[in-house]
Amino acid sequence: MARQSRTFKLRLSPSGMDLLIEAHCHLICSTRSLLAWGTTLQVAVENLDLVPAAAVAQRLKELATAGLSGREEHHLGAPRGVNETAARIAGRVQQLTGGDAPTILSIYIAALYQVRQAEPLLLRDLHARVRGVR
Repeated sequence: MARQSRTFKLRLSPSGMDLLIEAHCHLICSTRSLLAWGTTLQVAVENLDLVPAAAVAQRLKELATAGLSGREEHHLGAPRGVNETAARIAGRVQQLTGGDAPTILSIYIAALYQVRQAEPLLLRDLHARVRGVR
């Protein structure tokens, strides 16, 4: 039987770790559930997938110099689909801009940044969807 999840390595700066913590806390408060760190990444990426490519490209541009990526490695367990969704988002941005595709790490950081601004009702719906609850 194939593993249904995998470990994702996020290389974050201390500011990037703060971003992860803020996103995680916002999601916990929104869903009123204790969640795994990987669930935060999964819901954040699913949320970013709902954002138009032009807005994602703009967010990536804004975050490029924010110093959120770094050398500290953080390992999160999440479903394999997280990477596929992030790659799809990167492809949409690349198609729009005509340049190089953004890195998967930059997509994860943009997703974590974006999820902090998401409405609690949307996050509850996304959380229920990734859990398979309708």
